[in-house]
Amino acid sequence: MEEKLKKFIFGLFSFIFIVFTILITFQAEVLYALDSGNSIFIKKVSKSYTNKFCNAIGFGLSKESAMDFSLEENKQVFKKRKELDSIDKELLAEEIAISVIEKCGYPINLSGEKGIIEFKEYYLSKDKEIKKND
Repeated sequence: MEEKLKKFIFGLFSFIFIVFTILITFQAEVLYALDSGNSIFIKKVSKSYTNKFCNAIGFGLSKESAMDFSLEENKQVFKKRKELDSIDKELLAEEIAISVIEKCGYPINLSGEKGIIEFKEYYLSKDKEIKKND
């Protein structure tokens, strides 16, 4: 009787382990496939924007002027890329805000999580404003 119980418990744990392993493996592949294409493009756009923005701040432009300049320049750089229209603006704004605050947040008096949120909101509002004017 004791031997049957041991076999049953071992079989049950083996079954649970195999099921969880399969579920975790397939779920990770689905998430990776969905995320990989957009995240690479978001990082590329974010890096380009951050470099332009921080350079403009370094040359003495105001935050608003640097924002306008960087948005227009990025629009020109990526105008032939169709992905830019279908990109998730929230994710892009988040990535840009983090990157800008890390690279040149001090000159514009923004830092930490509060600075990231403030810059993200400012970026989204300026992006909408420019889209309206087009």
